[in-house]
Parts: sequence; C-alpha cells; structure tokens
Amino acid sequence: MQIDIGEKYVLTADQYQYIVQEKKTVKEGKNAGSQYLSLVGYYPKLSQAITGLIHLDVQLSDIQSLQAMEQHISRVAMQCEQAFKESVNV
Repeated sequence: MQIDIGEKYVLTADQYQYIVQEKKTVKEGKNAGSQYLSLVGYYPKLSQAITGLIHLDVQLSDIQSLQAMEQHISRVAMQCEQAFKESVNV
C-alpha cells in the first residue's frame, strides 16, 4: 500500500505498522532534482499515523493564530480524506 497525501507526504504500510514519509528533492550532486522519501515515523495504528502527520505539518508551518491552526488542520485532514478516497477508487 502506498497513498500519496497531498504534494508532501506518502503513507505506506507493512504487516506491522503504518509508515509516514515526506517527499523531498535532492538539491546537489549527480542526482539533483530527483525525489526521495524521508522517514517521518512508524505508527502501529492508522489513526496515529494521520495524527502524527497532522502534528508534524502544523509544527513545520508558520501558523500565527488558533484560527489559522484550525484551518491548516482541516486542510491536511481533507487531503488525507481525498487520498484515501482516491486509493479506494483505483
């Protein structure tokens, strides 16, 4: 299983856990411009993986108010929901 969540994250799973990874781009060297996945975390439950993804995304943003935080969380949650819907329809 591999589900792209928005432009920034990928959710995968194996028989033991859910894995959240961040898409990054190589900036220097012979592989400059190519994408790779950077580990965010391992989670035993899907709900924990989604919570971890939202928590990280909020921490990395430049949110200045609680209202902006609420909107940001809603946007990430909608991206997750859309990604799950698309993976079911494939």
